[in-house]
Amino acid sequence: MREHLQALQAQGQGLIASVLQRIPPDLRAKAADAANKAYDQAAPLIANAYTVAEPHAVRAGEALARARQQFNASVADVDAATLVVATVLALLAVGLFLRVLRRLARPFIERGVLPVLFDAIRSLPPLSGIIAKEKAKMRQKLLSARDTGVPGGGPRDTLTRLPARGTPVEEVAARLQRRALADVQLGADGESRLSGAVYMAAHSPHRRLLDSTVAAFSLTNPLHADSFPSVRQMEAEVVAMTAGLLGGGPAGPAPQVCGAMTSGGTESILSAVKASRDYMAARRGVRRPEMVIGVSAHAAYWKAAEYFNIKLHVVPVGSDFRLRAADVRPRLNANTVLLVASAPGFPHGLVDDVQGIAGLAARAGICCHVDACLGGFCLPFVRQLGSRVPPFDFAVRGVTSMSVDTHKFGMAHKGTSVVLYRHPELRQHQFTRITDWSGGLYISPGLAGSRNGALIASAWASLVHLGEEGLLAATARIMAARDELVRGISSHVPELEVIGEPEMGVVAFRARPGHPARLNVYVLNDHLTKQGWHMNALQNPPALHFCFTYMNSAVAPQLVAALRAAADALAAAGPAARAAAAQDGSAPLYGMSNVSPDRGMIGEFLVAYQDVMLMP
Repeated sequence: MREHLQALQAQGQGLIASVLQRIPPDLRAKAADAANKAYDQAAPLIANAYTVAEPHAVRAGEALARARQQFNASVADVDAATLVVATVLALLAVGLFLRVLRRLARPFIERGVLPVLFDAIRSLPPLSGIIAKEKAKMRQKLLSARDTGVPGGGPRDTLTRLPARGTPVEEVAARLQRRALADVQLGADGESRLSGAVYMAAHSPHRRLLDSTVAAFSLTNPLHADSFPSVRQMEAEVVAMTAGLLGGGPAGPAPQVCGAMTSGGTESILSAVKASRDYMAARRGVRRPEMVIGVSAHAAYWKAAEYFNIKLHVVPVGSDFRLRAADVRPRLNANTVLLVASAPGFPHGLVDDVQGIAGLAARAGICCHVDACLGGFCLPFVRQLGSRVPPFDFAVRGVTSMSVDTHKFGMAHKGTSVVLYRHPELRQHQFTRITDWSGGLYISPGLAGSRNGALIASAWASLVHLGEEGLLAATARIMAARDELVRGISSHVPELEVIGEPEMGVVAFRARPGHPARLNVYVLNDHLTKQGWHMNALQNPPALHFCFTYMNSAVAPQLVAALRAAADALAAAGPAARAAAAQDGSAPLYGMSNVSPDRGMIGEFLVAYQDVMLMP
């Protein structure tokens, strides 16, 4: 060991000399002096470490030698063939054991210990019966709530089989009108109490233009580009207009930006994830892909991970509710194919640290997707209005793809979105090409085969009709509404606080920690729902948000008044009434979801809800 120490010292001195040769002559003397001082301080420490470790190393070597001698003595009388066979059988047994162990451990590794444990507990006969009864009660409650208030009695006007004879046009139209009465009644333009959902003015020349566009192109299908060249051209132009808005196009910092249209934000996200996965497989040979997202990212990323067999790393957001590069960095490894940032995130309307996260991706040579489904047609105009918007688009080095919804703040009909890529090579991995099909050669740009060309035409008509001027004016109205709600909550509803500093028209708020009222936001939401308001309920932390659109941009004063009145009503109700309210409506489910570690149980109730929604 002494010899090793001497060799190490010699190597250290040689390394110092080598480094000094690369330093400019005028700095070499000072650097040599500093290096020698550091070496003189480190040398005794290294020598002491070797002195302490030497006896232990000697004893370990002696023990290993004794073990070897004992093993050799025990097999001295065994012939070589038997020893070889025994060794092979032992190795096979160990391999089989490890294989079984990996199979048993796989659920714990992939899902975690608690989910597997809770699944086992819920499968026990006593608990499984109780859970089945609770699900049945919830199912019945959901059915009753679903059909309450439906004109014509709801189920009495239910079809469960194809009519034997055709129904006259007039009667079909009348039944459609009756069914439409069950939907949210939007009221006058600007005065809707519905958060998000409807982005264009419902009673306007703009909507009438889009409706007539859908009628004119209702039979078109871009799958047959040779038969419907008009739709093909409109899709390409929508993509080009969107790219130009977000740093792409001939005049932008990323002139090669290209893309395609999809059916909505979820499909745009799925397309980008699939393209990024396959691009990294072709470029770097990654066969076990992993993706890093923030806990505030859209639910579509969980769906993409499930669909495309990608390991998902979910990172907590910071105290400002934004995903930070510093929290993403530790999750990177050789299998990482994609980092994700939101601009803004759906829950709180806040833009993540896109610049930092994309910088990580650029340095690692991997993909970075920015989800701008909500903000793509709003944030550029917020910036034009002079408000602060963090860098988020293709002007940021490292951003390789973006998703942008034309059917949100682009104010087109529902069913269209755009997915953009920094260069065509990445977009090509979104395509599906089949060369050996008996039906002929086949190429498809995305998940869908046939698509409704009328919706593409609607998106084109919306962008061309509004232009930058129209979108800027709409954004100004939305930002004014946001500011009024933020000010109103701060000055008139001290029981609540706004989460973060929202960049656009999504305002999230929660019960103010430490406030003596200790408001239950889910009970508050149920109270507002009865008054005709439709908010978005959030969790972790419990909160609500309201998304301002052109359709509801005039209701900020009424919403502040409604929040104040609801808080007063809950305070006047007394503790017993508030406790009872927490056991009804949406409060029990959201309350349980925030405290229950058994996410599988919550998932089962969600499945029951979806089953009921798909029943006639």
